[in-house]
Amino acid sequence: MNEATRLVFVTLSIPAPLSLEAAHAAVVALAGLSRQPQIVIEALGNNRHVRWRIGTPVRHRHQVIEVLRTHLPGLVVDEPKPLAPGPRADVAAKIRVRSRSVVEGSLAHESTESVTRGVLGALAVAGRHERVHLQVILGPRKTPQLPPQQLRGGDRTLAVAKLREFRFGCAIRVAATAADDDRARHLAERVIAAVRGLNAPTAQLTATRMATTSFDRARAPWFWTTTLSVSEVVALTAWPIAHRDAAPLPGVPSRHPKLLPASASTLKEGRTVGVSTAQPERPIAISVRDSLSGIAITGPTGVGKSNLLGQFALADIAAGRGLVVIDPKGDLIDDILQRADESRLDDIAVVDATDSAPIGINGLVGATDPDLAADTTLGVFHSLWADAWGPRTQDVLHASLLTLARRGDASIAMLPLLLTNPGFRRSIVGRVAREDPMGLGGFWAWWESLSDNEQAQATAPLLRRVRPILLRPGLRGILGQRRPKFDLSDVFTKRRILLVSLEKGKIGPEAAALLGSLIVSQLWTATLARAAQSPQSRHPVTILIDEVQDYLRLPGDIGDALAQARGLGVGYTLAHQHLGQLPKSIREAVTANARTRIAFQLSHPDAREFASLTSGQLEPADFETLPAFHAYAQILHQNTPGPWVSVTTTKMPDPVRSAASIRRRSRERYGQPLSEVEADLLSLTERRTVRESFGRTKRSDTEGGTS
Repeated sequence: MNEATRLVFVTLSIPAPLSLEAAHAAVVALAGLSRQPQIVIEALGNNRHVRWRIGTPVRHRHQVIEVLRTHLPGLVVDEPKPLAPGPRADVAAKIRVRSRSVVEGSLAHESTESVTRGVLGALAVAGRHERVHLQVILGPRKTPQLPPQQLRGGDRTLAVAKLREFRFGCAIRVAATAADDDRARHLAERVIAAVRGLNAPTAQLTATRMATTSFDRARAPWFWTTTLSVSEVVALTAWPIAHRDAAPLPGVPSRHPKLLPASASTLKEGRTVGVSTAQPERPIAISVRDSLSGIAITGPTGVGKSNLLGQFALADIAAGRGLVVIDPKGDLIDDILQRADESRLDDIAVVDATDSAPIGINGLVGATDPDLAADTTLGVFHSLWADAWGPRTQDVLHASLLTLARRGDASIAMLPLLLTNPGFRRSIVGRVAREDPMGLGGFWAWWESLSDNEQAQATAPLLRRVRPILLRPGLRGILGQRRPKFDLSDVFTKRRILLVSLEKGKIGPEAAALLGSLIVSQLWTATLARAAQSPQSRHPVTILIDEVQDYLRLPGDIGDALAQARGLGVGYTLAHQHLGQLPKSIREAVTANARTRIAFQLSHPDAREFASLTSGQLEPADFETLPAFHAYAQILHQNTPGPWVSVTTTKMPDPVRSAASIRRRSRERYGQPLSEVEADLLSLTERRTVRESFGRTKRSDTEGGTS
């Protein structure tokens, strides 16, 4: 056998239920192929499931597959493979049609759907280590023709029924393998019994034992003793033929979730999303460049969302890219630390509010534009505390943040001191008042003129929010560092890896929201600084944010910011549990600017929303019935959204070290002991303050006036 005629097989994932009309059209099309290639149709039962394969000579493979794809909507075909060497069965039988009339009678193909159900049930009996096959080999074709003139009456009617369709010379075989021959024979006999449901008064199916060799190699018989019409072949394929509203077929995957194969445009290399659910050996990936256009991941707890984020992070680390991960709980951070590439461990900085020597985050120092740093921080506070925000709060907080930022070595933890400690305040504002007498100088002069009561009323809404957070030592340790050892801009300039473990369950959701939002906003400031670099020097940086609705608080329009980030070489991967969590501004921004979408199992409202985005490819039930670690993805390719594809995410590799060892390494390199941070803050109140008078004299409380 030369290479061109060598048989190769592909596995078919046929969407169920398949209409009888579609199956009939597919077999008619096979009959019409030029050169009449030999075609092997197999149904295989194993582990209570049924699969289908089709074999064809190498040179006809593409032709046959295209015919099937044309007529079987949603068909998924895997990579072609030759038959495995060696035996495939312990017992085998061949089935022939015995005609009981002077002309070839037809099998009862009008019973195709009921017989198919029975055959599938028999195939699905096979257990985990058992296999049972139904094999139909299609040989020489015969075109439709009129019956001989001499036939009359019933014989003519029978002949018309058979001869009006294309016909094939066929070989029908059943084979099985099991722990012992008796069990294998039992499996084969069940399939033969189910096939006999096609027996008709003028045509009977008979089975006899045969050597397994011909089945194993799918060899054509020496003589084609059985001739079947297209309708009869369809009845013997065991394809999942049923009415749309019929009960589920045995051994056949449920109609939902629907399998969507990967298109030719879907990459196999890049940032790996997973593998094709329909073609398990086919990777699904997105290019680094297209990742910069944003990735949105939706799915509730427990479906595999964090696992996918971890895979993305590990890939970025291994590729040497700058990376930030914002994790509300901390489990994902530990997963990454346990598996990160050994060569990047010194690049890792772990921010953790429960650490005894935390890494500091200070957006008020190190910025090239202190006023921008103050405005960015103000925007975070306003976004978090909009319900308690008024004109006076805006005025006081803006001036306070500007004052601290212009000092050059202040931190947010100094905010309560600035507003409540007159001596400390005078030591801070003296210089900035002299440098900006019309702005901050005027504000602080007005502030000093207020009575203690008026100052308390003006600061009460703000301090009610800030103090409870700063009462937590861990938060003070992070936000109180005036000179942090880690610079967030290093993520962009030195390809550092920043892992933020917010530990929401330990420090509280409000404190976690403040810390996470401050970090994200400061990253945005560092992103904008990339505009001064040439496009060629902007290596890709990834920012992964879980529970994005709690931490994405950027100045201005979020959609514009995400679009601008793409041009600056920064890609956001944004994850959340359901659409209802997203404020309108974030939802619109994510929809417009996260151009790769990945959806795990969804609730009905979200499933309905996502199904509407698939142009009819999917129904809400498809999203609702996804198992854990399975998803649908629409992946951007060369700036064009691709078709939706079924994805199975791969689990992260096994841990290779303890997370604690890398946390310790990060702490030693970038952290500051909490005791030192607090001693530094305490020293600010103990220093001899500068007694420098400026502005008007403060009124006493008895002089009247309220804020």
